[in-house]
Amino acid sequence: MNSDKSKSKNKTQSKSETAIEGVIEHIIFHNVNNGYTIAKLKPGPGKRPVTIVGSLADAAAGQAVKARGRWVTHARYGQQFAFNFAETILPSDRDGIRRFLTSGVIKGIGVATADRIIEHFGEDTIKILETAPERLVEVNGIGKQKAATMTEGWRSHAAVNRIMIFLQDNGINGAWAARIFSLYGADAEQILRTDPYRLSTDMGMAGFPVADAIARQNGIDENDIPRISACIRYVMAVAGSEGHVFLPKDDLTEEVCRRFETGREIVSRALDILMSDHIVTEDMICGNIRAVYPERLYRAETGIAARLSAMALIPVSVPCQDVEILLDGLQEKQVIRLSNEQEQALSSVFTHRTAVITGGPGTGKTTLIRLIARAFHTMGMKVCLAAPTGRAARRISEVTSMPAHTIHKLLGYSFDDKHFEKVAENPIEADVIIIDEASMIDTDLMFHLLSATPVTSRLILVGDAAQLPPVGPGNVLSDIISSGLIPISSLKEVFRQTETSEIITSAHKILSGLPPDIVPFDPKGNSDFGFVFADSPEQTARIIVDLCKRILPEEFSFDPAHDIQVLSPMHKGYAGTIDLNMRLQKAINPGRVLLKGIYHSFKTNDRVMHIKNNYEKEVFNGDIGTVAEIDTTARAMVVSYDGRKVEYEEDEIDELALGYAISVHKSQGSEYPAVIMPVITRHYIMLQRNLLYTAVTRARRLVILVGSKKALGIALENDKPQRRFTALAERLKQGG
Repeated sequence: MNSDKSKSKNKTQSKSETAIEGVIEHIIFHNVNNGYTIAKLKPGPGKRPVTIVGSLADAAAGQAVKARGRWVTHARYGQQFAFNFAETILPSDRDGIRRFLTSGVIKGIGVATADRIIEHFGEDTIKILETAPERLVEVNGIGKQKAATMTEGWRSHAAVNRIMIFLQDNGINGAWAARIFSLYGADAEQILRTDPYRLSTDMGMAGFPVADAIARQNGIDENDIPRISACIRYVMAVAGSEGHVFLPKDDLTEEVCRRFETGREIVSRALDILMSDHIVTEDMICGNIRAVYPERLYRAETGIAARLSAMALIPVSVPCQDVEILLDGLQEKQVIRLSNEQEQALSSVFTHRTAVITGGPGTGKTTLIRLIARAFHTMGMKVCLAAPTGRAARRISEVTSMPAHTIHKLLGYSFDDKHFEKVAENPIEADVIIIDEASMIDTDLMFHLLSATPVTSRLILVGDAAQLPPVGPGNVLSDIISSGLIPISSLKEVFRQTETSEIITSAHKILSGLPPDIVPFDPKGNSDFGFVFADSPEQTARIIVDLCKRILPEEFSFDPAHDIQVLSPMHKGYAGTIDLNMRLQKAINPGRVLLKGIYHSFKTNDRVMHIKNNYEKEVFNGDIGTVAEIDTTARAMVVSYDGRKVEYEEDEIDELALGYAISVHKSQGSEYPAVIMPVITRHYIMLQRNLLYTAVTRARRLVILVGSKKALGIALENDKPQRRFTALAERLKQGG
């Protein structure tokens, strides 16, 4: 982290950039959340408008701006000016002032009002706005309330512009201006100058590099305690994003020293200070290490252990009616014949307050959920069904014919104020809580779920522990299973009716580290699991497009817009989700682009994926839909999710991404008729056995792997995913 190198780099970048100045004629796209803008800029009289692309917080037609960046050539849209920094140029002549006032940047000023202001103040209008805005009431038709609204609009605009200039002076991309202003308002510049590391607290990992760059540019010593404290929090946040609940103190210290070129003594001093309210340290019996936790995750992990241990000690009352007779009746009614493993799982569920049911595909987990839910319901008990994702919740609702919710909705979570309605003092009103896809639950969410679960309720966790671990910190289901505190029913027997499925047998072989039968894919054959050999990543991508566009629709009558899901281990590069989405959109839906978003261009009938939980719309992260309508004038669209129409306004478009190809992680909790997955050596970083297993088990009718045997072998051999530092299993073994 050498400041001289950093400054030198900024100077080098400046030399390769150029500046452009002009008036914005037309806004093509503007995202109010991050300022990302595509606009037409008129450089001057007699000059042709040019397309500019970058972050402009207060974008409006009529504004005069000065932007710095580079000329680039877009493959589809031609030459554009991609700017890193832009600032508003305040006009000095009457025409320029009129354009500025009527641009819409300052709310409450229309053409007539602008003319009256200019008539009264003339070329001193901008000066009046800056120094004496209270004088606006001198203008005919402007009262105190309207003047106050205009003044607030001017101050907001001026503040954003000051932030843009401040960030530019500190070598920070102007795209941060809108986000910082939305967080701190007019005080943003002052906060950045006096307490830049506040950004790393308020914006998490993303805010730290900006905060550190500003601090270093303004002369803070690299070994200053506030800086090292921020560095520690940043490293711990990165660890959390990688799945760790804590870090060993020695590992944390070494990483901070390495990454930020500081000494162990100063890191130790900063850790001592942070222990007052930000972090918790504890000597771990397992491994003889000193663990350093973020306070939130320490509270969550210890809370999970204490709650599960307490529930395990509370005896279960014997049902008043004969459970065996009830279950026999339900099996007969639903034409179900249980295996010995399933019967033992049922016995465990009815004789323990908490229980785990785990197993691979085809082992009957869903059948058990349906039977258990119906049995408890028939016994007069209130049953709640939930899952981590909306897709998984809908699926479990379909198979049980009972309502099911996401865990967040079950807990009444508000994304606006980050608050859970259901807590220990206001628990979930249920006698039995059944959670499907439990392998996806991270430490924080499990803590909140258990906190809101009455200790007298029954809790049943169902999931496949062999799948990918949660995206968030921890590996809760696996830790619970390995602890031995809670009875575990492990289903291994594959039902007879699914034994002929190569998907099922291949999945179990993959889980055991054995290669599945490498049968070349034959569209005329009977196998539901095939392999297509490809010599290069480029050829892999072309084959996948041909399978989706031509072969599977023609030979299997699969609808490429609904039935086929491409899953990729990576986002970038050949055969990554970005590359494949562009190729598949062009091949499957070749119509005209109607709406350009930040990352994607959308057309009617596009397959799209919602990428943020939106409880108001009842659409969740990973939901797949189809673009039904696009309003180019309002820059809005309607997406159909299984026939349910959901409207998206302009500022909500960034909640959508193309969904022809998605990551394997995003597919968890979902099932698709057909799954196609690239398996290439270029993706070696992400090729792991559990990732391959998860992808294969998402398919109901057909799996096609495209790539090489070598890449498949890499995935099968890599059964050692990065270790996650978590002590939940040990805490449970010790009784909480």
